[in-house]
Amino acid sequence: MQDALRELTSVAAEAAAASMWPLSEEELLTFIDRVHTAQQMLHAAMLHAVREVEGRAIPAKHQATSPQVWLRGRLRIGIGSALRMLAQARLLDTVPELDAAVTAGRINAEQLDSIVKAVGDLPSDLEPDVRNKATTTLMSWTSHLDPIELRKAGKRIQMHVAPDLDDAAEEERLRRAERAAYEQRFLTLSPIGDGRVRVRGILDARAAATVTAAIDPLCRPGTAPPIADRGGPNAERADATGIDGGEDLRTPGQRRADALVDVSRLLLAGGLLPDNGGDRPQLVITASYDVLRQRLGGGTTDTGEPVSAAAVRQMACDARILPLVFGGDSQILDAGRSRRLVTGPLRRALNARDRGCTFPGCDRPAGWCDAHHIVPWTDGGTTDLTNVALLCEHHHRAVHDVNGWQVRIGADGHPEFMPPAWIDPEQVPRRNPYHRRT
Repeated sequence: MQDALRELTSVAAEAAAASMWPLSEEELLTFIDRVHTAQQMLHAAMLHAVREVEGRAIPAKHQATSPQVWLRGRLRIGIGSALRMLAQARLLDTVPELDAAVTAGRINAEQLDSIVKAVGDLPSDLEPDVRNKATTTLMSWTSHLDPIELRKAGKRIQMHVAPDLDDAAEEERLRRAERAAYEQRFLTLSPIGDGRVRVRGILDARAAATVTAAIDPLCRPGTAPPIADRGGPNAERADATGIDGGEDLRTPGQRRADALVDVSRLLLAGGLLPDNGGDRPQLVITASYDVLRQRLGGGTTDTGEPVSAAAVRQMACDARILPLVFGGDSQILDAGRSRRLVTGPLRRALNARDRGCTFPGCDRPAGWCDAHHIVPWTDGGTTDLTNVALLCEHHHRAVHDVNGWQVRIGADGHPEFMPPAWIDPEQVPRRNPYHRRT
């Protein structure tokens, strides 16, 4: 073992000191892939050692108050990193198949962390065979999901492996989370003393969905605020936002701040405050047809936050709800009348289906996207859900360029992309799972 460690250190030092410029493009990509795989294997070796250290009670022998504190001092890492290592090591110790996959480099450290988080969030009284099934299911998803996508999928893992137990548990979990989030809500505006005011706060998911629905249309890059005081004290602000047609130089944070102020101005100027009988902001609630018919189960807001059945009923009384009803296979059953342009009910149905840019790997939300005609309108293409897909501005330009990417609607009604042969000789269709929640 000691000889192997010395050789490992020598090889790692040689690779770290190697010059990259002599490598061809193919050699450079191979180098990246192999070094990454080696890193994952070494991470598995570290986890095995950490588990052995904990099993021998070495931290206690060294007078450490806990294994994570010992790791923090020994490796000079943060306490959060130490806790993640311990959780990963403990899970590998109980699931040999997962240990083998991580040791072989097929599952990376970040994906493993997502699996640990998902399994750790399962109910403590769940049967061991169901817990193991959840772990193996998550393992199978690592071949096509990155850590963030895997963590999102992990939040629904019980629904996949034990749907009969999931409904009641999920409803109760959502109710508890909603109560806690509501109790923790606050908003403060604190003058700093130099002409600025610090805004801090926490909103529950329903309140955040309302605020997002109100300000998101004004936050899209290049969108100037609808209200600006020309010639008054805010004239410079209007000029900086490009309201006269110039380039919008605001940061995303500045766009959100301007949008919040402009929404408030619209309410004040238009007499739309609740005391004056104004409408609530428009929300979209998504629920399955069977659940809606039985008046059971929850839904999701158009920002992706899950809400309980009680919350859906309350929001239906307290807000202007635009329901989008889906069948069991996520096909939209009723989204209103279609129009020539992708607007109104059709646009809302498209947003509900795609939820964001559909190009593989893109995380742009629906509000920042254009509706792309797969078969161009000028070539006889129709304007309906079988011929449109959401694409952000960057990827909208990309699919119109002659670069080989092709788009189509799959058998399940969701967009998929065929890469050009120079990226994938087999041109296997790809999808973007980032926004999918059903």
